[in-house]
Amino acid sequence: MPRVVVPDAHHPSLQFRYQVTTSKFPSMQLYGRSAQQPSFDNAPVSIEHINYYFKVKGKTRWNDITLACYQFEGITAIELWDYLNGSHQEVEGAVDMYAPVYKHDMQLQILAPDGSTPVGTWKLVGAFIANAAWGDMDWGTDDVIQCDVTISYDFATFS
Repeated sequence: MPRVVVPDAHHPSLQFRYQVTTSKFPSMQLYGRSAQQPSFDNAPVSIEHINYYFKVKGKTRWNDITLACYQFEGITAIELWDYLNGSHQEVEGAVDMYAPVYKHDMQLQILAPDGSTPVGTWKLVGAFIANAAWGDMDWGTDDVIQCDVTISYDFATFS
């Protein structure tokens, strides 16, 4: 039986209403072209016993998410580079940093129709940038440069 929804009180969550924030830079908000929501795999394990088997849940593994961004709001490309160079690795000295330095919490907020009120929030705990691809340059097009950023994280919560 379908559920009755009051149109003025409930709105569907739309794919284009979201924002990404990070605890590393509280004033920065990443408004990307697209973002994946968190997902996980439970990797079922088969237990065999005599002539029978059953399955149990294996280790939960959280999958990386990808953000496709046109630009970074509130932070320039140079500042993002300084973040990567200072927090993840000192590039010139080839020195990697420890996890407490580069890991932080990120939030993927699903927004209400007003565009500013969160109606759901994914919190990515222990997040860090696993991969950044700054996009392609092409004289044959006038498209906006797209930066793809892959985020790895330990686990996610939803509220």
